[in-house]
Amino acid sequence: MKETHTAPNCVGRRPRLLPWSAAGVGAGLLWAWGGHRWIQSGLNLAWTGSTQDAEALQEFVATLTQVLSGVLGVTLSVVAIVVQLSADRFTPKVTELFLREQVNFYLFFFLILANVVSLWSSIALSFYDPASGHPGLLIGLNLLLGTASFLVLIPYFRFVFNFLQPTSIIRRIEQQVRQAVLGSLVSRRLGSDFGFEESRFSRWRRRGVATEQHSPTGQCSPAHQRCLAALDEIKSIATSALRQQEGSIFLEALDSLKSLWIFYAEHKAQLHPTWFLLTAALQRDPDFASVDKGLLSQIEAERSWLELKILRQYQALFVEGLNGMQQASTLVAIHSRELGIRALETQRLTVAGWVIKFFNTYLRAVINARDIRGGYNLLKQYRLLAEAALHHRQSALVLQIVDYFRYYSLTAYKAGLFFLSETFGFDLGRLAQLSCALQSETTEAIVQALLRLDQDPESEQQENTLRGIRKTQVRLAAYFLSRGREDLAKLIYRDMQHEPSARLQSIRQELLSTAAEFWEFTDRGENFYYLEPALQPYAEQFFGWFQGLTSLADKLESASRSLELP
Repeated sequence: MKETHTAPNCVGRRPRLLPWSAAGVGAGLLWAWGGHRWIQSGLNLAWTGSTQDAEALQEFVATLTQVLSGVLGVTLSVVAIVVQLSADRFTPKVTELFLREQVNFYLFFFLILANVVSLWSSIALSFYDPASGHPGLLIGLNLLLGTASFLVLIPYFRFVFNFLQPTSIIRRIEQQVRQAVLGSLVSRRLGSDFGFEESRFSRWRRRGVATEQHSPTGQCSPAHQRCLAALDEIKSIATSALRQQEGSIFLEALDSLKSLWIFYAEHKAQLHPTWFLLTAALQRDPDFASVDKGLLSQIEAERSWLELKILRQYQALFVEGLNGMQQASTLVAIHSRELGIRALETQRLTVAGWVIKFFNTYLRAVINARDIRGGYNLLKQYRLLAEAALHHRQSALVLQIVDYFRYYSLTAYKAGLFFLSETFGFDLGRLAQLSCALQSETTEAIVQALLRLDQDPESEQQENTLRGIRKTQVRLAAYFLSRGREDLAKLIYRDMQHEPSARLQSIRQELLSTAAEFWEFTDRGENFYYLEPALQPYAEQFFGWFQGLTSLADKLESASRSLELP
């Protein structure tokens, strides 16, 4: 058996000290509040043995009453302040989640009980007659409750601070969605089916006599409301983390949304048909209230309202991250791509189509915000989704994505985002290579889309964009020749045959001289202009098809020699 070694969790050490620090502060406050007087009274009783002294016993219990009141007051104050700070930082939902925890009820019930016992004991000892007997049991009970009231604070403060960790809050909110879905499954398995038989509901719906209060949709509405509220709270936490530049919390919220998507996909087929109807809770939700009725009918028919809700959360977070926290939009794109790939793996093509629509929505937001860096990283994730569709032989989806690439490339070009248009060309070239390697019937269509990206330049920036797209086309032609697809390489040649020889020659020299690694760090890790050594002979073969290109090279070489100093 192989040994596994895990690195020490240095990041988590600091939060673990918080409960102990809080316990130490609480103990200090309680000591200042009067705990030292109670301990001193107990020691005096133990040393002098004057248990028959009624005044000493009453003073001891009275001091204990004050101390326990301090315990209760300080605990309430500390917890209220910490919970309120956490609610202001993340989401007001924190207060509701905290109050629902039974640990808080048991803790404060115990502290109140200890206060009541000590208070009644103090009153009872005021009537104590030493001749009537020894109140040892009563004193022992007060000692036990007083000691326990101190000791219980240590694990309780640890619980409070662990509860208020962002990860814990997100997981508890996520659990609400899971419980709503599982509750619907249990309801169906028990035969209740939300209180209605499906056939009876169908007849009532056709007759138009089912009301919201008594229909299955009315029964589903509370569960829908819990799901919608929980998803909105997760988005709220992610937005707060984004604005405070807390990447780990933001990523945790994205992971939670993805986890809910996967959990829901696993149980979706077992849910009752009424679960997918648009209840009043869904129609009042901000993410659906503004949607056209025709589109809402499509969402209901495709049973995809929960997936749409999660994608709408991603969309809001993606837009929030543009021109701000650079990695936020990229993380949203990565999670969206992973959800799309999972939909392809499970043959849920309708859901995959929705993911593609939201990628297009991301692209529109990038162009409107003029965030070239965000679009640069987004396109790689979009291309990876298209590659996954190629691997799963979903040619129709691939061709849709290719058409979207061409459309948004031209839109970016018209908006003056020339580098983004060049990035579209590079990703189409990579997609065409994979299509050729997989022998897909989409290869020629991808090449045709790539050849329609270039525009006649009217400025220096447009000239650079055209040259970048042409370099991608030359690299692709060399790849086709290496795979024995001269017919596809000829398509590229016919599109480029009227290019000026000077431009072709400079493109040739730049492709043959570009290093493999870019000299700056990029998230992609790809150099658009690098031509692999194995493809360089095929690139020379491609350039050999152009008449006058070699002669121009000779002229340039001879001109450079004539300029050399003797």
